[in-house]
Order: sequence, then structure tokens, then C-alpha cells
Amino acid sequence: MPSTTKSDGPVAITGAAGYIGCHTVHAFLKRGYTVRACVTDPNIPEKVDHLHAMNEEGLPGTVEVVRGNILEEGSYDAPFADCCAVLHVGTPMLYGGKITPRECYDGMVEGIKNVLGSATKAGTVNRFVYTSSFAAIGHPAPSGYVYTEEDWADSHRERDRSWNPDSIDTNGGIAYAWAKVNTERFINSYAADDPSYDVVSICPCVVLGPLLSTAHEGLGSWQWALARMMEGKPCPRGWQALWNIVDVRDVAEAHALVCESDNVKPGSRYQLTATDQSGELNVDHLQQHLQSLFPDLTIGGRPPEMAEFLEKRSIHDGPRGYCTKAINDLGLTTHPIEDTLRTTGSTMMELGLCSP
Repeated sequence: MPSTTKSDGPVAITGAAGYIGCHTVHAFLKRGYTVRACVTDPNIPEKVDHLHAMNEEGLPGTVEVVRGNILEEGSYDAPFADCCAVLHVGTPMLYGGKITPRECYDGMVEGIKNVLGSATKAGTVNRFVYTSSFAAIGHPAPSGYVYTEEDWADSHRERDRSWNPDSIDTNGGIAYAWAKVNTERFINSYAADDPSYDVVSICPCVVLGPLLSTAHEGLGSWQWALARMMEGKPCPRGWQALWNIVDVRDVAEAHALVCESDNVKPGSRYQLTATDQSGELNVDHLQQHLQSLFPDLTIGGRPPEMAEFLEKRSIHDGPRGYCTKAINDLGLTTHPIEDTLRTTGSTMMELGLCSP
């Protein structure tokens, strides 16, 4: 299928109210597209006000907020009509325990059928971009292993007792990863049977960068964890390994570039991870960066339980992996890690999401 341009018609973005979704909307508006921003409930201010505000920025494109629910068949028929591209960014999330692991899994695996059905019905879509996750790539590997787009999360699981169907009901991490793997494979199989449009997956890792709404800090998210450190509290997650950080603006830009690039092959995957080792930070390095960027704050670091942890093992040297393919294929230019961390922290304070 040919690449897309703004003259080919609107683009539709599911999950547009979310962290990655709203930045993806912005990336297309900068290019002059008409964007249909699909949200579950257009009447919740904290979910849509930041989208409406983009129309006041003087950008060449325009955004229209429309309703769409991944769990309702036909819900996206009207939003996708005459669109040249569909970007399926929306996904059920486990933050704060609002849904169960099983609901997360079923929402992704069953919901994708409704999204693809509407995209096919439109008859005008050239590119379908699925926002997967590094969770669909990362598998048990030794320290220092470098992941690429060739890796899948269901590989090397022979000794992993948690990787079984029963865990989908009890283990959120397994349910999420397995759902992303199965959804990626489903869209590729779907496109192989009906190649009316290209399907491409984007797999982000630890996504940080500017927040545009108070709705973008889910309980337990990476942004939430960073905010707790800025409040002087110990790092609440990820301290056993590396934070492999990618800027949310780079993830959004990659979505737009995938639609417009002639280098993209059907069924491609793009790992959106660190640019280089500067974006792979252990808890001590993360604390040092934040302290340098916010010298007036007391930044939290190692949690108390880490001392006992280090008596038995070391911090895992991973996950390591780089967005080299996106840089080479798409021409993606990435933000330096200092800018990513600075904008994350500053916007969280501006939005009142952390109180140093």
C-alpha cells in the first residue's frame, strides 16, 4: 500500500485522550492532517480538554473529538469512514487496579477485532498502526542482552512457570504481555488474509516526557514512579533493573512517520526504546539525573528493600535495546534523555501531580 499524506484524507486515532495518544494527535496536527480523536467518553473534561486546546495552537491541522469504544462492534465505523490511516493507540490498562488482568487481556485480544472490522469497512485505509509494547518483545534473557524487533515475549519461557494461561487471571504483567503478543500476531494474520492495507506495530518501552493532562499519571505508571522520587520518596518500581527510556514525543512522531514513510514494509515492528546507553538508567543514575535537573529538590533513590536484594543478586543489566530501526527506516530524530526527564518532572509539577 502507498504511504499516506494529508491530502489522502483524515486519520483516526483511538485512545486519543491517553498519554501516547494525545501526543500522536499533536504529531499529525503539526503535519496539517484532519484528526479524528477517538475517546471512550467525550464528556470528561480531563480526558478531552487538552485535545480541544490543540485547535487553539495555530497548527495547520485540526482535531475533532469523537466517541469510540473498543469493546463495541461498529463503534468506530463512523470515525474511520474515509480515513487514510488508523492508529490504534488505545489499550486497556491495569493502572490502579481499575480492571482485572483477565479484563485487560480480553479487552485487547477481543477489542482488536472491532477496530480492524471498522478499518476494513471504511475501504479507504492504507496504513493501520498498532501501538503494542516492549512487553511483547522482552523475554527472559541474561544481563546485557540487547533486544531487537526480532524478539518476542513468548520466547525462552521454558523455565518460566508464570507464563501459562492460568496466569492471565492473576498476573497483570503476564496478561498484558501475552495480550500484546497475541494482538500483534492477530493483526498480521488478519492482514495476510485480507491485504487491503498495511499493518505495522510500534513497541514502546519506558515512556516519559511531557504530560498534557492530569489523566496521564496512572497509579503505578512510570510517570507516577518518577513523581514519587521527585517528592523525595524511594523509587517504587523498576529499581531491580534498568529504566529503558523513550520520549513520548518520539513515540508519537514514529506513529506519523510510519504512515508517511515509503520504507515501511507490511508487518514491520518498530521498537521504541532508548536512543543509546544514555537512556538506559539504573535507579542511582536516574536519581543523579533528576537531582541535577532539579537541584532545589530532594530526589528519592534506592528503596529500603534494595539492600537485602543486593545481598543476593545485582541489578539486572537490562532491558537493553535501541530504536535504531526507527531512526534508520523512518528518519526519527530523538530527544536527549535530559530533556525527557526535565519535561516529565516540570509538567507533573505544573499539573499538580507531584508535590516536592
